[in-house]
Amino acid sequence: MAIKLDKPLQVGDWQYVPEQDKLVQLAADGKIAVTADLDNLSQKVANYFIANAGKLITKDELLHDVWGIRDVSDGRVTRVIRVLRVALGDDTREPRYIETIPKRGYRFIAPVTVLEPQVTFDKNDPPAQMGINRSEKEKAHWPWYLGFAFIFIAAITWWLWPATPDLQDKTASDIPMLRYKPVTALDGLEFYHNVSEDERYLVYSYASPEQENVTVLMLQDLAEHKRIKLTESSYNSFGAVFSPDGKQIAYHRMYENGNCEIRLISLNLASFSAKNDDLLTVCGTNSISSRISWSPDGNYLVYPTMSAQKQMVIMLTSLNGELTEQLAVPPPSSFGDYVARFSNSGSKVLFLRDAAGSSQLWVLDLSSRETKMLVNITDNIPGNVDWTPDDSSIIYPSTPTTLSKVNVSTGQTAVIAYTDYAASEIQVVSSGLVYASVGNFSHVNIRKVPNILRNNTGTAETVFSSNRNETMAEVSSIPGKPIAVVSRRSGLPQVWLFYPDGNQKQITFFPGSERFRSLSFSPDGQFLITQVNNDIWLLSADEPAKKIAGGTDNLISSPVWSSDGQAIYYAESKNARWNIIRLELKDNTPTAQAAFENRELYIESYGGEYNIWRDANTKKFYIKWRDKPKAKELPIQLPENQVWLKFQLKKDGLYFTYLLDDIHYRLKYYDFAKGTLADAVESTLYHSRFSLSPDEKSVYILESVRGDFDIAQLELP
Repeated sequence: MAIKLDKPLQVGDWQYVPEQDKLVQLAADGKIAVTADLDNLSQKVANYFIANAGKLITKDELLHDVWGIRDVSDGRVTRVIRVLRVALGDDTREPRYIETIPKRGYRFIAPVTVLEPQVTFDKNDPPAQMGINRSEKEKAHWPWYLGFAFIFIAAITWWLWPATPDLQDKTASDIPMLRYKPVTALDGLEFYHNVSEDERYLVYSYASPEQENVTVLMLQDLAEHKRIKLTESSYNSFGAVFSPDGKQIAYHRMYENGNCEIRLISLNLASFSAKNDDLLTVCGTNSISSRISWSPDGNYLVYPTMSAQKQMVIMLTSLNGELTEQLAVPPPSSFGDYVARFSNSGSKVLFLRDAAGSSQLWVLDLSSRETKMLVNITDNIPGNVDWTPDDSSIIYPSTPTTLSKVNVSTGQTAVIAYTDYAASEIQVVSSGLVYASVGNFSHVNIRKVPNILRNNTGTAETVFSSNRNETMAEVSSIPGKPIAVVSRRSGLPQVWLFYPDGNQKQITFFPGSERFRSLSFSPDGQFLITQVNNDIWLLSADEPAKKIAGGTDNLISSPVWSSDGQAIYYAESKNARWNIIRLELKDNTPTAQAAFENRELYIESYGGEYNIWRDANTKKFYIKWRDKPKAKELPIQLPENQVWLKFQLKKDGLYFTYLLDDIHYRLKYYDFAKGTLADAVESTLYHSRFSLSPDEKSVYILESVRGDFDIAQLELP
């Protein structure tokens, strides 16, 4: 069924050109700079959505009105919707174009307005696909920034140092905008990928929608477009990598009980099958999913493992079993080192180190064992990074949709490309192609659920649905006050206030897509503090947002209010040591001073009855009551691999999130009088964020629905 629109339209950040029946983005001279990569069927579906913008469209309606039939699988619709989202730069987690209405259908939510014709065409000058200037890049690209959570949490700004003659800064107009081309397109998650040296085969981890908590290895022939499953679903398989000769695959096997193995699969590529699967070595219990790297000579592997000190460390092991050694020692305050990759020459190893929720990129010289930090990636957590073919630089995602490189000799960085989709895992192959896992792990709403310790009759409800794109909610401890929400309803993530009478008010106006790490109301409910990237901002309904801390190389985290509301406390890491800083807010110019040493978390109850803290070295929690002379250790022990902490202190006890596995949490309550721990909500949480209502009867949590990841490629300039 032909569906063609007859007027030029502004469709979100795109323009529809009826003469071409295409969605485009324009250069300053009115010529086409970018064309949405849609086939004929996908364009028809896009046109149908545009013509019915704002309306609920069921899958049956799409099949009848676009395909002209009903008796086919609605999987066809799902695949076309995915193509549309990729082409338009949409994100199922925070949609700006196509909103999924669970069990009902879809709604096109981008604004659509009629335009006067303004596009000029030159038949001898085909539309450009890349290389747009800064103004077009901003219009095309900002809406595509994503937020990443768990490690699934993604960052927004980039770290840019002065240039050197070897690695010159480009002006914004010189930086290309590159588009990823899908290589896989399964429903579910395809990630932790690796391409063989000859670029013929691809191996990756896969979690299907039917078994979303189980990850198997898939082997794909890129030339003949066929694939097989290599491992079973009775365990999880991660971080697979080809040997240099392409005849073996090393991978990390994780069992349900936390046991961990590094194993080798021998391949019969002639029959496209696996011959055997053998144990190489045992890794530490509860090791996080590892990215493995094979030395160019084929004799060694490097991989991360959980040490006896309960930190992730990088191990080097020989294939003949004669050598196993730890390559670097992370600082005590760090969760550890979680990614390693041999250089192409085999003389160096790069690795990524946790730094209080962000990442540092280090290089180790294997001959001298000297280590050097190259980049402090303040607001992003790359899943994997890689060397350029000549080993002179390392390419890494400096934001979800920005690729940068750092010169290994000078340590100086530059942005090399903007991309049309978010990626955290990248691999650079010898031909110059970059392979990446693109997409998102989950789609998030905010859900209000009963606190089963205080509310036996309450029911759960979604309070901020996906069409509003909210990803964080904080409730004041004062009844009747508004709820603060991080929302993308105005295009970029901003803080909004939702009042009990239904009124709404935007109170931040950041010009870019920033990463909000926390929200916290003052004890009187009049002000908010929020951590945005590595800065702390003071917010209110009546005054402009004001930055009150940050702006240095020192990492900061966990800002909270003092019990009297006259100051805030936050943790600061300096020279790998965490201390608590008190920032006085009495004067117009906030004054910071050291408050406590060797603590990485400090919170005062709003009533001032007690405070709690966490020791940066022992990771133990302590409570100090106002009317008691000594502090007491709390019986709270969090898993070694729990990075994100959230506590909410109440008069009779405290609430906190406890990590169950890589992506699931339980909300726990510690009762002071009973000295017991109990679950506060029935369901598991998909993020550490939560907020309680003033009466403690309801809890606001993030509701996560499994997203979609595909393997894709792009060519660097």
